Amino acid sequence: MNLPRRRKPVRGFTLIELLVVIAIIAVLIALLLPAVQQAREAARRSQCRNHLKQLGLAYHNYHDTHGRLPPSCVAKTNGTNQNQVRSWGYQAMLFPYLELTALYNAIGVGNAPLVPNESLSNTADYTTATAGSVEELFTTYIPVLQCPSAPGGRVNPYMTKLGTMMYAANSEIAIEPTNSPAGNGARCYTFSDIRDGTSNTILMGEKVLMESPFVAIGTNWISAYPCGNGRSHIIAPQSRMNVPFSGTLDTATNCFQGGGFGRVTTASPHTGGAHLLMCDGAVKFVSENVEANPNPEASAGNYVWQNLFNINDKNPIGEF
Repeated sequence: MNLPRRRKPVRGFTLIELLVVIAIIAVLIALLLPAVQQAREAARRSQCRNHLKQLGLAYHNYHDTHGRLPPSCVAKTNGTNQNQVRSWGYQAMLFPYLELTALYNAIGVGNAPLVPNESLSNTADYTTATAGSVEELFTTYIPVLQCPSAPGGRVNPYMTKLGTMMYAANSEIAIEPTNSPAGNGARCYTFSDIRDGTSNTILMGEKVLMESPFVAIGTNWISAYPCGNGRSHIIAPQSRMNVPFSGTLDTATNCFQGGGFGRVTTASPHTGGAHLLMCDGAVKFVSENVEANPNPEASAGNYVWQNLFNINDKNPIGEF
């Protein structure tokens, strides 16, 4: 008589074994996530650095074409006031050298005495522009002008909601042209005017828009004086790196109020410092602890930070 064969019992995972496996997977994921985040941030930092490099090439191509660097602002002619709200800034003058010629022509840089605002239902908010108008173009998002590590949006809420830009020129180089109200005969600089050496002088730096890890108001890509209360489209030696903006946002006018020199600080979301574009086209990451004048409103003095801004102080540059 043939007896049926007994089946071998099927052995499965016990609950304890499953929990142990899940715990091991969770630990591995926890160990892996920081590495993934660091890799992503490294890629974003590299992209930010590349954006500054492209801006440096644009500056040099502008200089080769015009024989000078672009002025800080062009608002009116015939010796009238340059310090006008909505005056045209140097930023858009670089567009033809950033493969943005179509946008440059569409907005008509410098064709009108001031940046237009006629098609706005609220003159303090460029997002209220009539569809298809020139004013609507001033809110265009331009990737090469953004730091991918910063959370700032398409438009800058601190500057009448004009299109955001997260890099800014050295205030000692982005000067007002000959028809400035001061009548001082200032002219646009050339690279030969950088007597301290183009490798030792800042041309541009990061100036991001963000609320965390500290407040920074960034800038915009079209106007030099969008709010009429200070040059917000530059970085200046009077402010140490990564000084939080201490002013306020006036929501009625969509403009920053106060803030002292925090409105012109070199600001970066990258831990420990900021990217700086030097006049020779090199991009360097400089520590936020670089030697600087202890007086937060001093633009001069033989300190590394101030020396990097000044173009002809003849002071030796220390390590940075």
